[in-house]
Amino acid sequence: MSRFSSSAVVLRKWPFSESSLALRVLTPAQGTVSLLAKGVHKPKSGSLGVLDTWALVDLQFGGPPGAEMLTLYKAGLIDRLPGLASSTEKLAAAGLLAEIAELAAPPGAPSEEVFAWFEGILRELAGDADPLTVLLGGILEGLALLGLSPILEKEDAEEARWFSPAAGGLLHSGASRPEERAKKAGQAELAILRNPRDSADLADQVAVLSMLGDFLGYHLERIPRAWPLVQKRFHP
Repeated sequence: MSRFSSSAVVLRKWPFSESSLALRVLTPAQGTVSLLAKGVHKPKSGSLGVLDTWALVDLQFGGPPGAEMLTLYKAGLIDRLPGLASSTEKLAAAGLLAEIAELAAPPGAPSEEVFAWFEGILRELAGDADPLTVLLGGILEGLALLGLSPILEKEDAEEARWFSPAAGGLLHSGASRPEERAKKAGQAELAILRNPRDSADLADQVAVLSMLGDFLGYHLERIPRAWPLVQKRFHP
């Protein structure tokens, strides 16, 4: 039997039985971990209010080597990050970026960089930062963690350029429209792609979000589960 003690972020939770929960958590040393929280709904468990989605927690868990789901022994709250619940935009952004974090931190893989990145993203979203600006920067940072950074090299005297997921990002200036799905990025969109956390016009930010959504869908080979809610909350 192995036993671990670790800080973690609760990514997802769902009912397992009348009194128990199943959890998916992100940890720095073990990547993403599936846990069974037995009896968590019982009044004396002391853990139900701790295990909120997106909460930063301190966990003790363990089980036999190779088990698909480990047992949660103890949970303590570090930070519930209540500011995340102040808008559906923040929750939508957190949901999409959590999917990227989960992909970037497979089970059993040391994931200190991914954990630090995602905790920082959640703290930004829980604060006063604009959620769309955080989301754009977070998508590009998450793609870098996955080894999927789009091509964004700057050219001399460049004008509008095609952004093609299939081609890996920006095409050269003057390139004809590709046959596959692509969007034209003007000067404002190019500036956001390269510096997503700088202040920018909302319409230009939304255009870049659409480009990055296409890029995610193509390179992840599926549309992220949170994408429909992101579209609804951020596309006027």
